[in-house]
Amino acid sequence: MDVSICITTYNHGKYIEECLMSIFAQDFSGTCEIIIGNDNSSDNTEDIIRQIMETHPKGGTIRYFKNNPNLGYVKNTLFTFSQAKGKYIAVLDGDDYWIDRFKLQKQFDLLENNPDLSAAGTNSKVVYEDVDIESHNYSDRPERILKKDDLTDLSIFQTSTFFFRKEILQPDFPTDIISADRGLYLLAGCHGDVKFLSEETAVYRQFQGSISKNVPYEVMKKDFAIVPFILKQGSGYRRSKLMAYFYYTLMTYPKKVSKTNFYRAAAGYAFYNIFSKFTLRPFRLYNIVRWTRHTVMQKYEIKKGNNSFI
Repeated sequence: MDVSICITTYNHGKYIEECLMSIFAQDFSGTCEIIIGNDNSSDNTEDIIRQIMETHPKGGTIRYFKNNPNLGYVKNTLFTFSQAKGKYIAVLDGDDYWIDRFKLQKQFDLLENNPDLSAAGTNSKVVYEDVDIESHNYSDRPERILKKDDLTDLSIFQTSTFFFRKEILQPDFPTDIISADRGLYLLAGCHGDVKFLSEETAVYRQFQGSISKNVPYEVMKKDFAIVPFILKQGSGYRRSKLMAYFYYTLMTYPKKVSKTNFYRAAAGYAFYNIFSKFTLRPFRLYNIVRWTRHTVMQKYEIKKGNNSFI
């Protein structure tokens, strides 16, 4: 098996058919399977999946699993990975869909021809489902090779465009976290470079009321469990860089946060960011400190402007 397409879904009855049809429309020369982990949806998601399995000519490529009780997003994602038989895994959320029929072929050929690459991601189109915001590109960055330090930068691609070698997966991948995607991207960096393709290959649906948009500060702290896991791989990541990365997300991501917790996250980010870039050259060190302070103040003003402080 060449590629396993792993889908996690929960109450995606409105979207799951479009998701699956976008896979069936792929122009791919290799072999692939579709693994669906339905996390005990309470809507008609299962009915739609089973109907497609029974009636669509390519329905036989689907291997369907329903979790009862539900596992949660991270454990459900890892479960679908554990069922994969392919050399490569392509990730697709059940409410997203692909818009480039050569997406799989491009990424498959890229990794087949470049053994130094562990994964590849692409740009995507962000579409807002429940708020009047115009759609836009997920990233405005050019095509590039991503090194370790790039993967501890801002998110460059979205999960439903990610394609990676199954062999990079580790049995002790942390499960009591929120950001499986961040952990997965960093893990890919442990095993090689990651290629970013600038073309849009997927539509990423955004929902203002989704869980991922309303993660509390205390829950977001769970992602620090990713740091020792990544360092255990002996990959060359610097602990200070990883800590700065996760303090940055803790400072910026929670939609509602107390000023006390914001200050704690900001202090952690400032300390580890300066430490990770520390130099004995006074002018350069001054610029590092100045830019770090600028970043913290910028995030503070954004939180203040959005009435995020509680």
